[in-house]
Amino acid sequence: MWTLLRSRLRGFFDIDAQPLSAAERWRSSLGALLFVGGAGLLLHAWPVGAFWLLAPVGASTVILYALPHSPVAAPWALLGSYLVGTACGVAAWLLVPYPPLAAALGVAACVWGMARLNCIHPPGGAVPLMMVLAAPRSTGALGTLAAAAVVNVLLMLAFAVLINNLVLRRRYPWHAQQVAPNPHHTQDAPPSERVGLMHEDLEYAFKRLDAFVDVQEGELVTLYNLAVEHAFERHAGLTCGDLMSRDLVTVTYSTELDDAWGELHLHGIRALPVVDGFGRLQGIVTVTDFLRQLDAAPFPALGVRLKDLLRRTPGLHSEKPEVVGQIMTRVVYTADTGTSISELVHAIAEHDIHHIPVLDESRRVVGMVTPTDINAALYRQIALGLPAEI
Repeated sequence: MWTLLRSRLRGFFDIDAQPLSAAERWRSSLGALLFVGGAGLLLHAWPVGAFWLLAPVGASTVILYALPHSPVAAPWALLGSYLVGTACGVAAWLLVPYPPLAAALGVAACVWGMARLNCIHPPGGAVPLMMVLAAPRSTGALGTLAAAAVVNVLLMLAFAVLINNLVLRRRYPWHAQQVAPNPHHTQDAPPSERVGLMHEDLEYAFKRLDAFVDVQEGELVTLYNLAVEHAFERHAGLTCGDLMSRDLVTVTYSTELDDAWGELHLHGIRALPVVDGFGRLQGIVTVTDFLRQLDAAPFPALGVRLKDLLRRTPGLHSEKPEVVGQIMTRVVYTADTGTSISELVHAIAEHDIHHIPVLDESRRVVGMVTPTDINAALYRQIALGLPAEI
């Protein structure tokens, strides 16, 4: 019997949410300390009548610094809820002389108003309660309390923007990351965005649920994508170290263009890592880098222009590039041997990357991964039935 009772109680009090990490707990507490301390000093030095930092502000502080991504922490939710709560509190105080009934009507009207105006912020429901029960029975004191509520919410919003963005280094207000533009400059969405969870799917689900969901739509999509990636990695279990090419052909900064082009042609490849004397990555040179140099050349045919580019210029001065370091791409997307396939797929799809150097801890090049390597590895996984879920 006691075992059953404990099980029921545990199920009753269990919270279906992940706890904040230690770093996030400290960050949230620091934000609360800075806000309440800073705003409290300001309002205590220049109070609005006898009022300064109001009680509902404490509850709002928890939301703004512990749950900054929540829809209830959004600027309009914060500002609108306090304004609606203030208006409902004033109306209930003026129209209903019996405080218990006035409090009930004020809070009920506030809940309806917040839901109607899409500015649900739970601490806002405490504002009409405070207006009705804390204000003396004089219109002057009521007006002062209403002004204090407005000043408090404006300070909260200003401090939330400053502290979250400048001190805690997290975005507020939070919005979903914009979808990366198509690298080919067409209207199509990137390949990774063409399938999976769409806005229309979420809109349909929210309408069917017909309840307030305390997760922003963009954040829900992010959570979904992270879960899909984790499930894929768990099933596939492949990393760069499993599929990368290890016997690499490399060049240095001073390798002449003709020699580098010859290596590309000889080995049937399209990219060469550029390394220093210790094998550390300096950049990458691709066929595209060579062709890019021909765009502005005044020669009539591609073959002729390419030969002129590759031909070494005699003497000490040249008006065209002569070595790999002059045409290579310096900003290179790289990976390490433990980088997962899902991360590579996203990089290739969103940034139009076709060759990914794999580096060790000293930035020495130890391998290269291409879309062909990824496709071949996934095909083998599917063909062997490891796992069938893919």
